[in-house]
Amino acid sequence: MDDHDEPGPIDTSVLTEQPRHRSTLIREEGYFPVQFTEHGRKKNIWQCEHPAMLDLLRRAGFYYVSRLRRLQLDQSLLGALVEMWRRKTQSFHLRHGEMSITLMDVAVITGLCVDGGVVTGGGSYQWAELYGLLLAVVLQDIRGSEIKIDWLYQHFHDIPLDAPPAIVRATARVYILFEIECSLFPNPSGNRVHLKWLPHLEDFDLCGELAWGAAALAHLYRALGNACIRGKVECCCFGTLVQIWAWDHLHIGRPELVGAQPELVDMPLGCRWNTRLAFRDNVRTTDIEFYRDQLDKQLESQVNKSYSICRILYSMLIYFFFGLKFCFSLNSRRSV
Repeated sequence: MDDHDEPGPIDTSVLTEQPRHRSTLIREEGYFPVQFTEHGRKKNIWQCEHPAMLDLLRRAGFYYVSRLRRLQLDQSLLGALVEMWRRKTQSFHLRHGEMSITLMDVAVITGLCVDGGVVTGGGSYQWAELYGLLLAVVLQDIRGSEIKIDWLYQHFHDIPLDAPPAIVRATARVYILFEIECSLFPNPSGNRVHLKWLPHLEDFDLCGELAWGAAALAHLYRALGNACIRGKVECCCFGTLVQIWAWDHLHIGRPELVGAQPELVDMPLGCRWNTRLAFRDNVRTTDIEFYRDQLDKQLESQVNKSYSICRILYSMLIYFFFGLKFCFSLNSRRSV
């Protein structure tokens, strides 16, 4: 490939949005990279271990993602990657070719179902009646069908082992709302969650038949597509998913696992990062120029384009054993 001094494509006849792309600004004075927002620390506070709640989370399809610890995001690595994202192809345009986060990545990393019914929002409901029926409380401080997530946490996070079934069901619904707000479809403020998701949680078995993983990926694509346009300063998305994807597939920015690795029993493969991490010379969380340079120099031989067969078989075993749906996207372009 010939040297090309300017960022961006040599031929713009296909990527017609290049004049609006943020890569055109990276050498200008005063340029600020995108900041990724995920409310992972808030999510990590609530460790769900109540046996009856875990059973309901299994039925609803949120058990595996509840085992995934949210990470401290490497803003420089993610910022360099989003500068290579193209929303026309929904992929990162690297020197050696295109790569993207796929349905298989979502399923393997998070354990969310990617093959099922469509997750939608909105609808006409008697909200006050629905809140009382599903959460067994009178919600306070509702604004535009949104409620403070801290209020939900304070009222539901600590329930006794012998709590009545109605309270356990209500708490499981609130925990899923917590997952949705903190990771899957995060709100930029991090303070409120929209209650439009609540009708999906009325029946846990029907909830488990919905493709929450596919919906999270669609939301991520939209967030990356918006963030790669010049003038955007924030990308509010499932940042832990993007970072684990980068660690699994790119050699740049990947820390080393220290000590005994977690046994991935009844956990998604993303949980292998739920341990102590050592950051070596290939990790520079405050140096976006380093990541730009290394991504530009990366060879195709250094890229792990697929998961090892043993990991795939392990994930399939878990999914089929528990009767969950599992879907792979195995095309060569690794796109949905």
